[in-house]
Amino acid sequence: MSAAARLSFAAFALSLLVACGSPAPDPADDSAGEAEARELGRDTDKTVLDDMIQTEDRARDVEGVTMDAKRDLDEAIDAQTGGAGDESGGN
Repeated sequence: MSAAARLSFAAFALSLLVACGSPAPDPADDSAGEAEARELGRDTDKTVLDDMIQTEDRARDVEGVTMDAKRDLDEAIDAQTGGAGDESGGN
């Protein structure tokens, strides 16, 4: 291998190492992530299941809205029928 080829290879390898480097993490970011993790009730701030967990959280929120609407509708039906709903147990 010639000297020019070795020098080119060394320069290429050095540029790869420099490109893969990253700055040190900011300690302020860690404290914010830890606070978010504590809020979520986990010991880590990010997991591979975050997308699924967020989907489940949204579904729970929607379920709460749906149940509120059902309760309001049940109350309206009871008010219109004088309180005689399905609670009578009759077929």
